Amino acid sequence: MSEAGQQPKSESDVEFPAAIEALRTRRSGHNFDPDTDLDTETLEAVVRDAAFAPSSYNLQPWEFVAISDDERLEELVDIAYGQEHILDAGTAILVGGHTDPKTADRVFEEWVEADRFDAETGEQVKEQTVAGYESERAGRDYAMRNASLAVQNLLLSAHARGLTATPMSGFDYEAAAEFVDMPEDTVPVVLVAIGPSGGEEPERLPRRDVDEVLHEETF
Repeated sequence: MSEAGQQPKSESDVEFPAAIEALRTRRSGHNFDPDTDLDTETLEAVVRDAAFAPSSYNLQPWEFVAISDDERLEELVDIAYGQEHILDAGTAILVGGHTDPKTADRVFEEWVEADRFDAETGEQVKEQTVAGYESERAGRDYAMRNASLAVQNLLLSAHARGLTATPMSGFDYEAAAEFVDMPEDTVPVVLVAIGPSGGEEPERLPRRDVDEVLHEETF
């Protein structure tokens, strides 16, 4: 609160307070209800929300592989180095990202149809974009950056629906890709355990303060 007893402008002028509340209260929990399954309708809704994430030129280079079969989840626990909460969650989503902008033809046609580019400019921009991801390093960065944005949307959507969702980067990436028959031009980015909440989680661990992480003009 300010000296006058009023909230600072950054807080009082928030247009979507529920969105702020969601991102500040979201937790990467491990307490799932093992007796309740995630229904297909909710799974689809969460993925639909994830796909509203921003991406480079709207190329949307993400894929979602949901695993809920009990035997396959047990295999996935081994791939994830023994993270047993995957079984309690009842569903795991392996989020992958394209290393090659293979949606470019379709997406840039949509840009032209929406009158964002004329046909000639659209073709030029598409060629430049595709060329920019030809190297292995650039392609992998493209996959990781864009798919990670979708993961955060997925986590927030799960939280908004009262679910628990935990992102995991600690797993065998090659084994995970083989496990779901992932194409060669797509790489695993994040594994998410998701399911109905089992109740309260431990108190949140401290976050680094804004004064520590915010740098203005230079580092």
